[in-house]
Amino acid sequence: MRLLSYLRPYWRKLILLFICTTLFAALSGVSLTLIPPFMNILFSEQHQQETGTEEEGGQSLLIPPAVEDRIDRVKERAKSLIYKGRPVDRLARFCVLFFILMLIKNILDYFSTYLTIYLEQSILHSIRNELYGKLQMLPMSFFDNQKTGHLISRVMNDVTNLRGAIVGGLASIIRNLLMTVIAVTIIFYTSWKLSLLTILLVPVNVLLISLISRKLRKGSRRAQEKMADMTSVLQETISGVRVVKAFGMEEFEKSKFNIFNFQYLRVYLKMRKLAELASPSSEMLGMIASMTILWYGGRLVIDSELAPANLMMFLVAMLWVVSPIKNLSKLNNVIQEALASGERVFHILDIPTERDRSGKIRTDAVERNITYRGVSFSYENGPEVLSSIDMEIARGEVVALVGPSGAGKSTLADLLPRFYTPTSGSILIDGVDIAEIELESLRSLMGIVTQETILFNDTVFNNIAYGLDDCDPSAVEVAARAANAHRFISEMPDGYNTVIGDRGVQLSGGQRQRLAIARALLKNPQILILDEATSSLDVESEALVQEAIDRLVKGRTTLVIAHRLSTIKNADRIVVVEDGGITQSGTHEELIGEEGTYRKLYHLQVRV
Repeated sequence: MRLLSYLRPYWRKLILLFICTTLFAALSGVSLTLIPPFMNILFSEQHQQETGTEEEGGQSLLIPPAVEDRIDRVKERAKSLIYKGRPVDRLARFCVLFFILMLIKNILDYFSTYLTIYLEQSILHSIRNELYGKLQMLPMSFFDNQKTGHLISRVMNDVTNLRGAIVGGLASIIRNLLMTVIAVTIIFYTSWKLSLLTILLVPVNVLLISLISRKLRKGSRRAQEKMADMTSVLQETISGVRVVKAFGMEEFEKSKFNIFNFQYLRVYLKMRKLAELASPSSEMLGMIASMTILWYGGRLVIDSELAPANLMMFLVAMLWVVSPIKNLSKLNNVIQEALASGERVFHILDIPTERDRSGKIRTDAVERNITYRGVSFSYENGPEVLSSIDMEIARGEVVALVGPSGAGKSTLADLLPRFYTPTSGSILIDGVDIAEIELESLRSLMGIVTQETILFNDTVFNNIAYGLDDCDPSAVEVAARAANAHRFISEMPDGYNTVIGDRGVQLSGGQRQRLAIARALLKNPQILILDEATSSLDVESEALVQEAIDRLVKGRTTLVIAHRLSTIKNADRIVVVEDGGITQSGTHEELIGEEGTYRKLYHLQVRV
């Protein structure tokens, strides 16, 4: 029902689809009723005159007398048209009538198929957009526990699998149910005795399909999980192909992928084996029923209780009803797969977003200070990373965080833009808790440059102007010059319009960092977070990047995380973080002059 709710914007086309589908099913039923007139045309009316049984087929227990009288009147009019004139003329009129009927039926089939595809793909488009948008809004804590390949599989494979349960499934259910109802109606009208015999054989088929469907959904869910595992391995190895080749691990990665691929194959084949069992089993039961009915119906004809033409119509209707029932059994398999995917898609759509916990206060600047007040933090199901942090950063002050790896420096910085939420305590900007500030407003104050620079497979210009609409090219160039990036950009084949490849693969580490700094400069943030921005660069690149950083931090409230202590000697204040707490705080000269971790770390680096 939740999937079907996506049909609301398309209700007009859905009604049109329903009309086309209904008329198609109705005309399919009409084509069955032409069998007796056709046989009578071929064999004249000799059998009627001998047995007088043509009108004795309407032995129905279900149709009221008034309705049956109306049907008889329609039949009389039809007979006057079909049986008028010579047999050759009758046959010609019948062929024209049948051709027109089939033409209209196929036109309706075309429109219903196109409308199904249109509605189906439109809804998948909406769901995929909604799911991707939801992923953009989820907190960082969600991504800490997810594999990238699994998320890609949800957006691509699982959403694609939903198509069987939305419009296609709904249209197919309507069409096949109507065709079944029409065929059953014809069957009952033709002979209620044969119909009652048929009813005795149907429950076995229904029971078989229901047993298979329960197991099928479970198998489909497992198959989709294995596909997600395989997608995850593929994404990781392609992203880390440089490391794979450097360590000569190609064969290892091939064997690992083969294991996941084989697991998917095994689960998928098991599921398909069960799914494909439904159709032939249902068909065989249908054939057994048909043979039983053929024998009993033949006895009725021999005893002159049923016209041969009506028996033929009954048998054709019986065989015809097998097709929609068979389609419904196959459709059940598709729907079970789709519902398993739907559970995985809606699980993500139901996760609370960052915006759900966003405050309402807007802010445009840091007027006084940023205050950490008793801040503690631990990752989900993990030990405490930060414990009772108290720290104040004045407006325009440059504060550097140093300490051993794993001490909590990056986490302390990540709490400021609310990538994570403190487990206790609060962070305030000008006395206002950031939890009460609108998230978009809060992050608009900040520019972030990290060690792992994220660039996109786009032009240099678009990477620098990321997040800004209708950006002035001259402003981009000014930012690039201030970041010491204009020179190498000008030397590129298309200058600022050069596409730099996935994650900026065509650039060196120093060039990528300078583009990231240019991006931050162009945003002109109030608060700046620099997380290991120069740690992986060579001496020449580091000098260029450091010069750009010095321009970037002027007049901005800055939080710097650095392992190279030589890059932060000019910071207004250096804070030493150890074991989740602050152990030292002061200027470079003050900390060098006292015993403690900072002096040890500095002397170790100087010796090196």
